[in-house]
Amino acid sequence: SLIIQSLLFLLASFIRGHDVNCRELFRCGGTHVVEQVLSESKKEPDKSKHGSYGLGITPDIAKCNASALLDLWQASRPIFALETVVFTRLLFNLPLLLGGVSKCSGVSFHAALLPVLSELAMQNPEKVRDCVGTKELFDLVTEYSSVAIEDGKDRKDAKSSLFRRAGSSAKDPLHLSERIFVIDVIFGIIATILSERCTSQDLYPLITFITFNLDVEWETASASVKSDSDGSITKSITNAYEASLKAVSIFFFLLQKHPSVPNLIETLTDIFEHGNGVASWMLCCLVNSFDDKIRGLGIKCLAAYLQSVSSVSQNNVVRNLPSTKNSSTPSG
Repeated sequence: SLIIQSLLFLLASFIRGHDVNCRELFRCGGTHVVEQVLSESKKEPDKSKHGSYGLGITPDIAKCNASALLDLWQASRPIFALETVVFTRLLFNLPLLLGGVSKCSGVSFHAALLPVLSELAMQNPEKVRDCVGTKELFDLVTEYSSVAIEDGKDRKDAKSSLFRRAGSSAKDPLHLSERIFVIDVIFGIIATILSERCTSQDLYPLITFITFNLDVEWETASASVKSDSDGSITKSITNAYEASLKAVSIFFFLLQKHPSVPNLIETLTDIFEHGNGVASWMLCCLVNSFDDKIRGLGIKCLAAYLQSVSSVSQNNVVRNLPSTKNSSTPSG
């Protein structure tokens, strides 16, 4: 673990204030080598079932690794091409840094990295959108929301001490409340990206995530009704439901935001091919849900969408109307 931060700090010292070294690092693909090293050293074997997360095995190591990534990014900023690659493939590469470790022990890197990424997204959401996008973020949400609690155990006191471990619990994987926190931060980054401008590439993963999870919820609820069960569902399904509810909340936030999110209505129309398709999807997927909360949000989403479409139509009519001056001027 110490080797990673030493390597990152060493590379940063080589390129800081030295444009030639920056260009050479970019030309030879050095960042891809660092990415491969991070990928290979991310998990370390230990006595636990899923291994140990090397980048966050202790709080001190986690803070040093996060600082080293930031230092390398800052050193690369004079050369735009290198800075973009470092930002995309190293600093903000969430599948690389946080993917595949939701069941591993060693959780301190989450506490060190997530505030940094959240602040970067708040400061420059357009850069995060252009360099990263939302698809990989939703893949990470899916991973962290689909982890079931092993042996039915959950630490109820974990909410007051997120990512802190002591004594025999130092090697514990993420608790339920910690996974929820990770999901909330990622959703916050997604909402920040989409609220600036909605493109099909970034909005489509949100629509797909909602549709897939609500289809699963519908099938689970339907099976429960048919089997006359008591309605109990597993923890992993519950976590996925909570993630779905938050995703629908983000969708409603985008629809009712003022001023309106640029390109939101046009992008929805492109995704569903026409405006009627958007309303039909809301009725079938959201309003038709078994869950009262999602159904209520679905009704609000539909109302906000229809109001937005009505406003856009009125504005278009006003723009196409001839002005009084032009209409009163005789032709010829």
